[in-house]
Amino acid sequence: MDLTPNSEPDTEQQTPSSSRWIPRSCLSCNRQKIRCDKLEPCSTCKRVARACVYPPLGPRKRRTKKTIMADMASRISELEKSLAQARNETTLTARPVSPDISQYSSTVASSRAVDTSQEDILVQQSSRCQYVNEVFLSHVIGEGRHIESFDKECHHGPVSSPFNPSGILSCPSMTLSPASFHPPKHVAVKLWQICVDTIDGYAELKVLHVPTDEIKVYSTINDPSLVPPEDLALCFAVYYASAVSLDPLEANEILGHERDTFLFQCKLGLEQALAYGDFLDRPTLTGLQALALYLTALRVQNHSKGVWILNGLAIRIAQSLGLHRDGDRLGLTPFESEIRRRLWWHLLSRDMRAGEDYGLENTNAQVSSKEVKLPSNFEDSDLSPDMQTLPVPRKGFTAMTYSLAKIDLTQAMHKLASISTSASSSSPPSETARKQIIKDLRDRLDQHLSTCNPVVPRQRLVLDCTRFLIRKLDFVTKLQWILMQGPGPRPDFVTEENLVEALEVAAPRLRNETSMLSVISSWARTAYPQYHVTMYMLWHLCVRPEGPNVQRAWEAIEVLFARELFNRSIIGVGSKASILAALKQRAISVREQLMPQSEVSAVPVSSSGPVQPIQDSGSLTTNPNDGFYFDTEGKDWPEWEALINGFQMDSPDVFGL
Repeated sequence: MDLTPNSEPDTEQQTPSSSRWIPRSCLSCNRQKIRCDKLEPCSTCKRVARACVYPPLGPRKRRTKKTIMADMASRISELEKSLAQARNETTLTARPVSPDISQYSSTVASSRAVDTSQEDILVQQSSRCQYVNEVFLSHVIGEGRHIESFDKECHHGPVSSPFNPSGILSCPSMTLSPASFHPPKHVAVKLWQICVDTIDGYAELKVLHVPTDEIKVYSTINDPSLVPPEDLALCFAVYYASAVSLDPLEANEILGHERDTFLFQCKLGLEQALAYGDFLDRPTLTGLQALALYLTALRVQNHSKGVWILNGLAIRIAQSLGLHRDGDRLGLTPFESEIRRRLWWHLLSRDMRAGEDYGLENTNAQVSSKEVKLPSNFEDSDLSPDMQTLPVPRKGFTAMTYSLAKIDLTQAMHKLASISTSASSSSPPSETARKQIIKDLRDRLDQHLSTCNPVVPRQRLVLDCTRFLIRKLDFVTKLQWILMQGPGPRPDFVTEENLVEALEVAAPRLRNETSMLSVISSWARTAYPQYHVTMYMLWHLCVRPEGPNVQRAWEAIEVLFARELFNRSIIGVGSKASILAALKQRAISVREQLMPQSEVSAVPVSSSGPVQPIQDSGSLTTNPNDGFYFDTEGKDWPEWEALINGFQMDSPDVFGL
């Protein structure tokens, strides 16, 4: 009897309960839960050059309970072996796996943070609490003698602010349609062009495919009432991101009215478009692109915890769409697979820095997972929906070059964060392992940057931004590694050499950009403030308030506070900014003790002038733990806890802003 999938069984062999057997999906398609066209071989197996095998005809054989249990036991055993192997690899490259996390969890009593490890701290006040596990911030808090309620956040503006993210969970309006919020055609066209030229792939990772997405955009511009809700949401996200990047004067000229009014209109339009499309229950890839682009733009003016939480929601939605599995495994077309990779890695890269404002290290294991391939170095013109295979990636500069560099940075940050969060004073992390990760990162980035021509403005931007990011990562992690070496003297922490390096790292953020790329520089300054570098400079000024580069450090701090850390146009400055404010007041107090009041004046906002040669001026402290300590017993010294609690962070007038 012929039992091929396309043949029918002999009637003599058929069971009485059925007159005809319907061929079932091949074993491979059935295992992956995808549609099978039941050809010989099926299209999916043929495309990936895989053997196509069909199950024999006849009733399905149900596995016995013993068989199922044996299979489950076998899978669990394989997972345990894989986990043990991964732990061994971590031990070889970093340090032994840390003991149970309960050893490091913090306890809270009487609204005080009592940290049982150097990095894990929980600050609690009434029903609110804030967890911190970032090395640098944890040590600052610890040296501050148990800061109370440090997580008070600065919220400027009313709930109806165009930068408030809570409306993402809105219900559909019964009186207003999403299309009613669409801007005039000439404004929409201009904003789309701004997004393509300066936002997608330059200010942030590339998520759009311009040849296909511009069809959705122009169709929406032509008649917003006829397009699907997800296309309308994508357009509102594009308009919002472009408008955020404009300065107020330029915005009035392009938009025809105040920028914040237009942003609020786009915000309501996007929220209603997602609500009308029932996005949370029936998400789409285009809708997720809209949400990702909107949250990216929202961070420019909102550093509140809500943005970080919504980024986690976006990742969960991506998982519901299968973005955490590579498209090749799911039988998708090459074009679909590549677009999904761009979006997935955009979300993971954002998530690595989303908790930065609140002192949270992200150790999401998906960043190091091999489940999803990295996107390739293609121009959008290299990709089309009807292509059968992907072309060979380009060797030169493309619109994806900066995105690929930032993904490499994200993966390196994840490796370093995993090491730092698992370290302890008794088992500090290896400086050799840190240097090796940085070296490997530089080698990979050199492959991307070698194709950049510094004469071309966009390519020079990619060069400068990438070099800035890796230099900052190297500097900050070096300080973190010093702090994690356990109790005892840290003479290599507060040094003139480190202060010079901090000033060099901060220098690109202190310049006033006047070029066509100033939009991107402004975007980066407001979206990702220089918390770590500023924190180090302030700590240095507390410990060593005199030295050849102290004046320049004060100038840099004034600029960073005014532009990035306490810009009154930004809501939700975050816990870390609150600590920086207190640390600044402490540094000012130290400076005032060293000079007559008449000499203490406002530092001019200037970043010009060369950095002085490295010269150790000696510490003003006598504590044996020199390098991370300053005297808090002087009679004129403000009490640390009182200092923090004295700040009314709910007021927009904090620090005269």
